[in-house]
Amino acid sequence: MRQIKLGLIGAGERGANCYAPYALKYPAEVKFVCVAEPLEERRNVFSDMHHIPQSDRFTDWRELLEKNYKLDGIIIATQDRQHYEPAMAAITKGYNLLLEKPMAETAEKTREIVKAAEKNGTLVMVCHVLRHTPFFRAMKQVIDEGKIGAVQSIHHIENIGYWHFAHSYVRGNWRNSEETTPMIVAKCCHDTDIMNYLLGGKKCRKISSFGSLSYFKPENAPEGATDRCENCPHNKTCMYSAYKYLEDRKLRKNFRDIIKRTDDNHAFLEYLLTTPYARCVYHCDNNVPDHQVINMEYEGGITASWQASAFTMDIIRQTKIMGTRGEIEGCLEDDRFVIKDFASGNEMTVHVNTPTTLHSGGDECIMETFTNALRNPGEEKLMYSARLSLMGHEMAFAAEESRVNGGKVIDL
Repeated sequence: MRQIKLGLIGAGERGANCYAPYALKYPAEVKFVCVAEPLEERRNVFSDMHHIPQSDRFTDWRELLEKNYKLDGIIIATQDRQHYEPAMAAITKGYNLLLEKPMAETAEKTREIVKAAEKNGTLVMVCHVLRHTPFFRAMKQVIDEGKIGAVQSIHHIENIGYWHFAHSYVRGNWRNSEETTPMIVAKCCHDTDIMNYLLGGKKCRKISSFGSLSYFKPENAPEGATDRCENCPHNKTCMYSAYKYLEDRKLRKNFRDIIKRTDDNHAFLEYLLTTPYARCVYHCDNNVPDHQVINMEYEGGITASWQASAFTMDIIRQTKIMGTRGEIEGCLEDDRFVIKDFASGNEMTVHVNTPTTLHSGGDECIMETFTNALRNPGEEKLMYSARLSLMGHEMAFAAEESRVNGGKVIDL
């Protein structure tokens, strides 16, 4: 098997710790030969792990592209507003891309990326990792085999998790839509994409949305709360206290590693208290909704609804698909779903074998799909489709347009 050679732009959590480990697990298949990352510590930790020479480590993605490396592909895993420019430059040079979602911060820029890739004949796969999970692949197979008849409706819930939401969308990088993309785009274009995938690429014709920022606001702060946790009289009792990062709970340990990878509690806390993650959740510059619901009508009269909420204990996705002969219901994180047949009344549980990586195996599976696509450039599959990803982006941007306009129905 030919070893695929890749470059990485953005050695943060997604690029370095979610996608790149595939090369360490399967070194005969994939090798990273160059990296661009502005933060020295991240750049060097990644490079040392992948044995990248000093001469192939860059602070700026422009320097990497100027070298004209002979690469099979490049992974772009920068922040949302830093996707468009390197993606367009890489496409112009003829590089195939695995591009972190969202593709760009506006619908128009996402369209430009897809058009440029099609014009230049380059592959652009978007990191809609749910499409690549064993769970949703198995669910789509059941639909395609006709076991529940013709799909009539889908209901989907993204339980974001109260701690996850506070970390990422109140204190973190996606807290303010003026600095990044709207929450429904940054977080939930995964969900629009997976519904489009399950429906085989059918077009969404109309969309509407409601939602607001209702809780993480100054008026809901406890009396006497300060702007930062270290000096707050509630820092031992508040469920959002920054000191809770020190507790080894499922909802927190992954996010702790994102802030600083260390087992030294003192060093971690000392660093944490200098970061935005020690800010009071009621006194941040956040403006994104903490709950939102979306309604959609697809071609053929298929309807779909889904909601995203901060106010959940677990970080899970729940999906129910209703057909003319039966229904499918399951939770991604449970690695199983149930098929119910109307005529017989029988129920069958499908258990899915899932890699122990993030997004229920999706991060590892998308790397496998990407490298296979690079080895077989002539193949065209729904799994690879940037056009399908574009549909999901356009739906998410339209949902936000609807929300800010009081639930106005948007024609797509």
